[in-house]
Amino acid sequence: MPEIPAHIAAVLSALQFTDAHPEKLRGVSEAQWKDLLSRWDMDRFTIPLRRTRAEFIPDWVCAQIDRNIEGNAGRFERIKKEYSTLASAITAAGVEHLVLKGFAHWPGYVEHPRLRLQSDIDLYCPPDSVERAREALFGLGYETADWIEPGPSDHLPPLVRKTDWKWRGDFFDPEIPFGVELHFHLWDQKSYHVGPDHLDEFWSRRVQRSLDQINFTALHPVDNLGYFAMHVLRDLLRGRLRMHNLFELATFLNNSAGDEDFWRTWNSWHDDSIRPLQAVSMRMAKESFSCSLSAPAGESVAALSAPVKAWFERFGASPLAGEFHPNKDLVWLNMALIGSARDRRTVLFERLFPPRVTPVEAPYVHGHAQQKQSALRRRVNHVRYLASRATYHTTSLPVTLWRGAKWWLATKEISSGFWTFFTASFFYVFGMYIFFLLYNLYLLDRGYKENVLGWMTSAASIGSIAGTIPAGLFAQRFGLRKALMLCVTGAPLIFALRALIDGEAMLLALSFLAGALLTIWAVCISPAVAQLTSAKSRPFGFSVMFSSGIAIGVLGGQAGGRLPGWIGHLNPALGAAQTKQWALLIACGIVLLAAWPVARLRFESAAETERKIYPRNPFLLKFLPAIALWSLAVGSFSPFFNTYFSQHLHMPLGEIGTVFSFSQFSQLLAIVSAPLVFRRFGLVTGIMYTQVATAIGLACLAAAPSASVAAGIFMCFTAFQWMNEPGMYSLLMNNVDPSEQTGASALNFLVINISQAISAVAAGAAFARFGYPITLAATAAVAFAAACAFRVLLGKKSESAKRAEVQRAGYAEPAR
Repeated sequence: MPEIPAHIAAVLSALQFTDAHPEKLRGVSEAQWKDLLSRWDMDRFTIPLRRTRAEFIPDWVCAQIDRNIEGNAGRFERIKKEYSTLASAITAAGVEHLVLKGFAHWPGYVEHPRLRLQSDIDLYCPPDSVERAREALFGLGYETADWIEPGPSDHLPPLVRKTDWKWRGDFFDPEIPFGVELHFHLWDQKSYHVGPDHLDEFWSRRVQRSLDQINFTALHPVDNLGYFAMHVLRDLLRGRLRMHNLFELATFLNNSAGDEDFWRTWNSWHDDSIRPLQAVSMRMAKESFSCSLSAPAGESVAALSAPVKAWFERFGASPLAGEFHPNKDLVWLNMALIGSARDRRTVLFERLFPPRVTPVEAPYVHGHAQQKQSALRRRVNHVRYLASRATYHTTSLPVTLWRGAKWWLATKEISSGFWTFFTASFFYVFGMYIFFLLYNLYLLDRGYKENVLGWMTSAASIGSIAGTIPAGLFAQRFGLRKALMLCVTGAPLIFALRALIDGEAMLLALSFLAGALLTIWAVCISPAVAQLTSAKSRPFGFSVMFSSGIAIGVLGGQAGGRLPGWIGHLNPALGAAQTKQWALLIACGIVLLAAWPVARLRFESAAETERKIYPRNPFLLKFLPAIALWSLAVGSFSPFFNTYFSQHLHMPLGEIGTVFSFSQFSQLLAIVSAPLVFRRFGLVTGIMYTQVATAIGLACLAAAPSASVAAGIFMCFTAFQWMNEPGMYSLLMNNVDPSEQTGASALNFLVINISQAISAVAAGAAFARFGYPITLAATAAVAFAAACAFRVLLGKKSESAKRAEVQRAGYAEPAR
């Protein structure tokens, strides 16, 4: 984010309540002082600067500020008279009202209203009487002023009197006409989709005040703080932070920090629907001006939601910087405060694509009288303004979305270690996809037949089963980092030898070793994600790992299919087998790159945990049988999907590849959307529903009348099959102690491998003897039984226990 100008930063530094540096004002040049005095918002800071930091300000600037103070004192006298006239007219119309902001900010926020520039007079009237109040002001000669842009829905358009006054470049000119804003809501729920719908208690607790011979009704001091803090937030959410308002809020917070009675009342009167809104403004004031906070205010700030905290950590300086370098970071703060997904979508669209950006001529805006313009001139200005706003919104969209994505990821509370592991996973998975895509084709080019390929696949499977327990023991004994390092350095070596060495016996032995080494990654991935995430962020972490694996597979497939051709283009003398061989070695090199991020990982030391490869956890006695039954079901069809389409439905090979590619995307979408399912139904119930849907998919495949229908069913089947993966891994990792996670993962992987090995043999024989429809129907029955087993074995919990489980897994409905 670009920094704010140095002279603006110097002013803010001088006004800090703690650790202020007023000496920086001496570095402000004459031109910069003139710039400060010409800014409507920053000019308001000059009076508190003059009152507290005069020795650091040039004499000519002090003289100018003194003239401003004198002019503002005269303006305040006019405001008092004007308010008395307004109040009399409104009261005569039978309307009650109270004063918002302005001189009602004394005491506590400002030293005296004479030392605070006030442009408008803000009054609140109950909604059922605000129209009568406006009619009364019409009788005094006030007229409705049009908006430059659509205004908030908490007050009527401003009212002004037409005068002959002309703008002369002086913000403190006593003769500037007054604007009057009639408020009928204290918070604009409609525009921001967050906050309390009604603040009737504020009106019922109003008090009578007196100041310099005027009597007026105002909010109770406690409610006045609540309203003003939410008013600052309103400006924030609209992208129009008024720094002088934030300074006044910081002044009050600092002055009242020790008033225990005030804050005790504040804590009692303002509930959880109001305090978080105020806390946002309080944190902004604290970070901008280093003011003190009372204990209740500090607790409210500390209790802000994780998304709001993530926004402050990344974009806390954006509102002020936006005055000089426009940005839309405030849209993500609004999103962070909203609990409803529907409201978030509405706000996002409205902020990124404003429905109206049309300027309208106004007779009075922020103290400036607008000059009358010809119709042609107004049209030209209209087109120019519309073009500029359209250009801004279009060009800012990519940056806004990118920064929003960074904020969204930050709300997941994912550690940097997780992303380091994700980088390692990318290299590992990407290289492996290329290798497995090309290896069998390479062996066919070398003259090996399909039977040999089958034996090597079997050898790798046996190696996976045999290596599961040793992999868990190694990880327990030496730690996850060393286990992963062995995998990402040993596997590329073994795989490179598979591409270089000839001979069936040697290839079978290397396949066995390769399967054993790959098991290390499969065993370690779950405890690694578990250690690098919190219980809340763990489901998201698993979803990222699984969904990215599928996406990387699509990328690896594309790269693997083209890599031999690229190599052949660089060296035409190479044959087909040689180009594939070089591609396989390059794939091994890509896998080896994973060693760099793995070396940077830091896991809990193995010495700090109890080393258990066989966890003594009652949960596993229920979970493992359920997962075994489920693995029998999915392992009966997944290895044979291509023969189902080829032999049973006679689909051409090219079309089978297309179906497989689309099924990969359906898996990706399913895994990404899995948190929505588990948030809605809970972990066990959500897993059961996806398993039932998978069983229905298998049954439909058994009865599919054509290849095209079967293709659609297959994509749905794979989506539901993979949707429950993040939930099952989260359920497993959350129900075993950290000392048992590696052992539990090893046992889980062992059970899955054994079950799928058995089911593949049995299903292959059944498909050959009974055909696909009968075997698929039986497989659907097994899948349904697995869903029932998950429910029966793992779902018998009280409602409170279920809610606690969902919350631990990070799938709880967000607080509103």
